[in-house]
Amino acid sequence: MKENPRRILTAVLAAMLFAAPGAARKNRLELRYVGLELPGAPATILPADLDVDGRHDLVVVVALTEWHQIGIEESTEMDDVDGLVEVLTIVPSLIDRRELWVFLATDDGYRPLRAPLELDRDVLSLEIGTPELPILALTDDGISVLRLTGAGAVARAELVPILTETPVLARTGAFVPDLGLAHDLDGDGGRDLLLPTNGGAAVYPSRDGGFAAEPAARLVWPARERRTKTSMARTVPLPEVRDIDGDGLSDLLLRHGRGDWGRFHVLLGAGDGRFEAAVGIGEEEEETESDVENDDDSDSESEDDEEKEFIAHFGDIDGDGVAEYVTQSDLADGDAGMRKGMREAKQPPFRYRLFRMGSDLSRAEEPYGEFRAIGYSFDGGGDDDYGDNEIRLPAGFQDLDGDSRQDLVTLTLDFSLMQAVRILATHRISIGLDFHVWCQGDEGRFRQVKGLDLSGKFRLDLDDLRIGQLSQFAGDFDADGKADFVQMGRGRDVSIHRGREGCFYPPEPDLKVRLKEEPRDLKLVQVKDLDGDGLTDLLVIQPQKITEPGVTPPVRLDLYLSGDGE
Repeated sequence: MKENPRRILTAVLAAMLFAAPGAARKNRLELRYVGLELPGAPATILPADLDVDGRHDLVVVVALTEWHQIGIEESTEMDDVDGLVEVLTIVPSLIDRRELWVFLATDDGYRPLRAPLELDRDVLSLEIGTPELPILALTDDGISVLRLTGAGAVARAELVPILTETPVLARTGAFVPDLGLAHDLDGDGGRDLLLPTNGGAAVYPSRDGGFAAEPAARLVWPARERRTKTSMARTVPLPEVRDIDGDGLSDLLLRHGRGDWGRFHVLLGAGDGRFEAAVGIGEEEEETESDVENDDDSDSESEDDEEKEFIAHFGDIDGDGVAEYVTQSDLADGDAGMRKGMREAKQPPFRYRLFRMGSDLSRAEEPYGEFRAIGYSFDGGGDDDYGDNEIRLPAGFQDLDGDSRQDLVTLTLDFSLMQAVRILATHRISIGLDFHVWCQGDEGRFRQVKGLDLSGKFRLDLDDLRIGQLSQFAGDFDADGKADFVQMGRGRDVSIHRGREGCFYPPEPDLKVRLKEEPRDLKLVQVKDLDGDGLTDLLVIQPQKITEPGVTPPVRLDLYLSGDGE
């Protein structure tokens, strides 16, 4: 099948943006190392104060595959032997297991509980809950809470059911992290529960340190079926929780099944955990119940498709509390020759236009702002498929300098023609990525920030991009309200550049860290607050060599925790 180089090259973009809460500002950056040993790869890593000592512990779900032996006993007859003979047959087998490990925070690191908790396949997800219920587990039967019993050397973890309702994932046996089930949905400051069900979702408000026995609302939205010539998948959307209209109440956004803004729905909050009927926004589709994929070998694109303007972002861009629309159009020359085409594939030009949102959620006819930018930027996903994997790319809009206005980060690529050809065969590439910052000023004006050195070289596996992305503008290491930049892709060396006024990042780093080992892959790095002090930390997952017979290699968690530098 003929490949589209532009689509393939966009698949290597695995980096970007999220912000973390701040604490008292640190004048000096400092990271201290802590290593934790695990018997297998972590499926999720969650910080939470389980023993109520004011420090965040770590809860880790580990996925294991091990060799076991199954013994089959049977009675049979044998020649020249009187009576029956007992025969034992040993059959080797592979067993998949899940374990929940708890590491309690101490003055100098973490102490694991004596024994991990074996997780049945009816445990579908884990996530951070409320202060009273710090870790919630989604199970086949509803919601359980993780509790510690005993103390000291005899302390152990257990799951205690607290709410019964069958979720949409029931009986699948899958473990899906980061579902995002706990939010303040009724505006009272407490974290409520948004439980996905077969019909949509049930809203359980927070009550007396737990959740109400009955849902305040049941929300209904259609599931989508996505079919290709070889497979069919049913997609149940999970909403994003935002305040869209600036009234102080949480609203729900349901994106297109592909994750983009081609067609999405908004459910405005009505208070008390209730929501108004869904309003559809975006382009109408001929098929509303299913997306039928076009598997033709044809790779042609019309000029209209190349020039088409589409919604690239929907949310509060200018910091006034009310959402705006951002559209994007590709300015690349569709008739360019090889040299110019390669240059635009690495540094694509785009035009962005900003539109106000009306009281009925409609988009204004004329934009209030417009700018051009070089480089790729994606807001949550796209409809590009490569092999059997759907490519999910991170957001390009984020408030970098703490002024409540969204800025834009784009990516340009650095590769050779030979690398572009090799990627078709290996699905792997070592490629240079450079980050460009477009800072928003007054009245929707964006300007490119000059004098930055935010480049790196990364080894990427195209077949694994949807599993995880590295967040470069990932958090706040000094608690000043500005996003800092974590510069990786230079071997074991990691640099942290503090964010300055005007979205500026100095070429010289504020802190250099030499990792214990170079990260094997982007998806093995996490940048987030692990110890609950409001300062961002760095986590690298390092697979180790197998020293005993088995299938799953052990893993070391390398934690680089923000210290007490003043």
